[in-house]
Amino acid sequence: MISPSFPQDLGSFIGQQIAAGKYHSEEELMIHAVRVLREVEARKRQFAEDVQLGFEQLERGESTAYDEAGLRRRYEALKERVQRRVAARGENP
Repeated sequence: MISPSFPQDLGSFIGQQIAAGKYHSEEELMIHAVRVLREVEARKRQFAEDVQLGFEQLERGESTAYDEAGLRRRYEALKERVQRRVAARGENP
């Protein structure tokens, strides 16, 4: 494997992560970083597909009209769903 050279700020960050025991080597950190990048790219691709699907549904007239109260209910329902997911993962919102 070719060992990349990093800008000083990134090299320092990598060194700090290894020194803190989060990774055992640059290679392990890079593998993790590439996996995260792959996941981000997959999410971006899925988002673009979802947006396209949404536009197609709108063009077919498959949409729901909301008034202000309906939007508020939808927002609260989504907020609760996110809070449940965060709590299930043990994360702080």
